[in-house]
Amino acid sequence: MAYIVPSDISKLSLKGCHQPELATLSRLKRELSSDYTVFHSVHWTREYKGNTAYGEADFVILNRAGEVLIIEQKNGVLVESSSGLVKRYNDGESDPFFQVRRSVDKIREKFSQVHRRKQRLNLDYLVYLPNYKVHSVNSVGVDISRLVDASSDDRLASKIHEILGPGENAGEWRVRVEDFFRQSFDIFPDIHAHLHANEKNFTRLSGGLAATLSSIEMHPLRLRVKGAPGCGKTVIAHRFFERAIKEGRKPLLVCFNRSLAEKIRACCSQGGMVETWHGLCHKFIESQGTGLDFSLVGEDPEFWNKVQDQVVAAAIPDDWLFDTIIVDEGQDFKQEWADILRLFARGDADILWLEDHDQAIRHNEPVTLDEFIGFRTRANHRSPENIARFILKSLPFEFEAANDLPGQGVQVHPYDSPKDQPKIVARSISRLVSRGFRVEDIVVVSLKGIRNTGLSQSKRIGNYTLKQFDNTYDIFGNQNFTAGQVQLESIYRFKGQQAPAIIVIDVETRNDDVALTERLLYAVFSRATVCLEVLVRADDPFSARLLHAAGQERFR
Repeated sequence: MAYIVPSDISKLSLKGCHQPELATLSRLKRELSSDYTVFHSVHWTREYKGNTAYGEADFVILNRAGEVLIIEQKNGVLVESSSGLVKRYNDGESDPFFQVRRSVDKIREKFSQVHRRKQRLNLDYLVYLPNYKVHSVNSVGVDISRLVDASSDDRLASKIHEILGPGENAGEWRVRVEDFFRQSFDIFPDIHAHLHANEKNFTRLSGGLAATLSSIEMHPLRLRVKGAPGCGKTVIAHRFFERAIKEGRKPLLVCFNRSLAEKIRACCSQGGMVETWHGLCHKFIESQGTGLDFSLVGEDPEFWNKVQDQVVAAAIPDDWLFDTIIVDEGQDFKQEWADILRLFARGDADILWLEDHDQAIRHNEPVTLDEFIGFRTRANHRSPENIARFILKSLPFEFEAANDLPGQGVQVHPYDSPKDQPKIVARSISRLVSRGFRVEDIVVVSLKGIRNTGLSQSKRIGNYTLKQFDNTYDIFGNQNFTAGQVQLESIYRFKGQQAPAIIVIDVETRNDDVALTERLLYAVFSRATVCLEVLVRADDPFSARLLHAAGQERFR
């Protein structure tokens, strides 16, 4: 089975991607051996959208030797004429052989620019026409040795093997070629994916924000990024972390919650540190030979303040100084945290601060950062069209809806009593599974703390078991979860993460604090990448607002 990059085909299908290319991608994954890696573009382009990296190359296949085959796929009927073989569209026509050769030239040229080495990239190409049989090969000037049409469709994998072959393991050269395609296609480790064993899933960051920020020249860097949900803040944090490692620097990445920290840590290279604020304080105090009695956390409201006092009073040794400091979800940090964090920075350390105050869920004042330059982006590449539209209609926050995929919509479910929620959630999960979602694609998120939701004591919802943090840790300090199928989280623990399908529960105005409820809803609604379901108390002020935004007034 071939290795697919980006990895998860099923999620692409749920996002409404172009099915013919997805079908081909599934075939390539199934029919090619593990000697091949397939880079694909179908999850960020659709047929009516023209431009991708390298023109319109649909698949880039890499073998063990670092040799490359570019595949251009054209669906439907084509036209054979004296000028060649073309696919006609409303706004013009395209020649698949011309396109793929142009892509080959562009890739080879860019590789040479990046590496400036005498060794050239070994490139070949193939044109795939799954729905059309070419009748007059000679008259249209088609190279039959580089063509798979409808008459030879069952030979696609064998044709790839014939042209490219598995190759001999080229070691460092193959790694260099693979890294080139990951960088060129803006592909990064998928922090939000479920990681099995040591395999990393990869995704593509929409837009050029990471590249833009990486191009800023400021020494030392003092950069504050205010970004909308879905603009790629967490991916940017990871990218800066990895860049610091490659440059021989020692990075520290601090984020808001433990669940996100663990996911980021699983994707990061060795040589730096990824922690929550409290996790950083804990590890530092332990390194100084002082243990912490966590049994006091619930009894002493000043527990963490006392820990911070210990950190401030200590002399920071050299091995606890960092060359790069990155803060993710900075809107929920306190001013004192930011001040203490500077104690861990070398004098010339780069500092990157990422935040979005529209998603602030703590009553903290914005942190003051002197001598920082600011960068603001409101492009949300995560929320599909119908979810983005729902958010913009129901909440007072502005962003640019930059994801053109349609998604599978929003459904609002009013409930009279919290006791009604388990049945509604069970029906929602069953409906989502019947529409093609896997149970691990679904997350139930409460607007209350995890211990305060009515579902926290439930081991099963309908036909499905619930997976949730059981308040214990393994020997490495990682969180333990109950055995279950569908994950249950609070917004406080799930913040900064995402999932294809999210079911939001416990939507009740918090202590008449409408502004806080709006921020909580914004933070959780913008986590859904395909489908969103919302359970709201029927007599809550938000009920009518959410039903109206979802176009469900008739169901009231």
